[in-house]
Amino acid sequence: MRTYNLLRYPIAVQTSIDKPHENVWLIDWGTIENNEFAIAEEVTLKGGYERRPDIVLYINGIAVAVLELKRASVSISEAINQLRTNQEEPFNGHFFSTIQLVIAGNDSQGLWYGTASTPYEFFVQWKNQDKSAIGSEAGELLDKPLAQMCNKATLLDYISAIAHLKNKQINTKQLSINC
Repeated sequence: MRTYNLLRYPIAVQTSIDKPHENVWLIDWGTIENNEFAIAEEVTLKGGYERRPDIVLYINGIAVAVLELKRASVSISEAINQLRTNQEEPFNGHFFSTIQLVIAGNDSQGLWYGTASTPYEFFVQWKNQDKSAIGSEAGELLDKPLAQMCNKATLLDYISAIAHLKNKQINTKQLSINC
């Protein structure tokens, strides 16, 4: 609930003692351009065990999504299991407190996603936004879906929906969102 409130509502910030508190939005949900989007590769997570997610997506400096990408010859289940293991407390559970979306992908099985704490069996394969079938051309299974999911508007829609559902205490472990 606390993460939801921080992501969805403004927080009161006082920049100096002689000034009144100002409301600051950590994420501007209404105007995409007011947000800073960043990607970091191989972020080293230190804690119980050192881990390096392949890619971390940030909005205004807040880690909101983690991607684990594998070679075409490595099963998508390995990427999903790695994402799930990384979230466990003995490893780096604290890092995942703001993560709303976890994404696994490879060139042979495509892009799969879930919320933080989603069990393996509830990960969902990304569907093309234009409702066309996913083809077998180079990039069709991973590159195109990854570009669609990481589109700023789409990413904000997913993060917003997930945070909202988590706040409503809906079981996000079985979540499939079609924004």
